[in-house]
Amino acid sequence: MKIFFNRISKHPLGALYGMLLGIVAFSAAVPMFVSGAWDAALVDLAMTGVLIALMLKVLVVTFRKPSTKVEKCAAWILLIIADILALLPTHDFPGSLSTAFACSLLICAFVLYFSGTHIAASCILPALWCCVFMPYHEEIMLLMSSPLRLSATVLSAGILNLVGISVVQSGTSMALPGLNIAITDACSGINQLDAFLLIAFVAVQMMHKKLLWKSLHFAFVIPSIIIGNSLRIVLTVLFYRLWGEVVLQNTWHIALGYVQIVFALLIFLAIGRLFRFDEKTAEEVK
Repeated sequence: MKIFFNRISKHPLGALYGMLLGIVAFSAAVPMFVSGAWDAALVDLAMTGVLIALMLKVLVVTFRKPSTKVEKCAAWILLIIADILALLPTHDFPGSLSTAFACSLLICAFVLYFSGTHIAASCILPALWCCVFMPYHEEIMLLMSSPLRLSATVLSAGILNLVGISVVQSGTSMALPGLNIAITDACSGINQLDAFLLIAFVAVQMMHKKLLWKSLHFAFVIPSIIIGNSLRIVLTVLFYRLWGEVVLQNTWHIALGYVQIVFALLIFLAIGRLFRFDEKTAEEVK
C-alpha cells in the first residue's frame, strides 16, 4: 500500500482524476443517503472505490509518455461532443442522461489529452459509473426491473410446467391451481443488484487475468440473477404445495430472497470456473 501511494504521488494528474470521480460519486450518493437508501449508497460508493483503485493501478504501472497529436485531436473531439450533449435540452429521464454522458466524456477527454489513450480507456468505466449510473440509480434500476421480472417469470413458468405443475403465465404474473403469483419490482432481484454487481466485479478481477475473459464472465451477471430468481420462484411454489400459505409470509419470503442470492452467486462462480479452464487452455495452446 505504501509503495502504491508513493507511486501515485508521482502522478498528480492521476490523483486529480481519482479525486474528481470521487467527488462526483459522493455528490450522487448524498440524495440516496437523504432518501434512506443507505445500503445502495454504501455499496455504490464501495464500487466507486474499487473502480478508481483499478484505474490508478493502471496509471502507476504505465510508462508515462506525452500524448500524441492524434490523441490530443481526439480529446478535442470528445470535448466538442460533451459540449453538444451538455447544451441539449434536458427533461425527465432518460432525456437528462445527455448531461451525465457529457460529464463522462469531459473527464475522459481531459484524461486522453494529458495522459494518453491507455489511461483514458481505464477511466471510461469509473467515469460512467460515477457520472451516469449513480446519479440516475433509481431510474436505471426501474428500467432494468421490468425485463428482469419478465425473464424470471417466463423461465420459472417453463420449469414448473416441465416438472408437471400446470402454470398459465401472463406478463409478470402466473396462475397456478389455487395460487396466483405476481412478480413485483421487489421480487425481481433488483434490490440485490448493487451488492451482486460489486461481488461479481471483485470475483472477476480475482479469477481472471485478461480483460477479454473478465468481460465475458461479467456479462453473465444478469443471466445469473434471472436464473437465481427463477429458482426462488419455483421453490416458493413447491414449498407452497407442501406447507401451504405459511410459505408466503414475510419470514419465508426474506429467507428465499437470500437463497436467490446464493443460487445466483454459485451460478456466476461456476461460469467463472469454466472460463478459467478455457483461459488456461488457451494459454497452454499459445
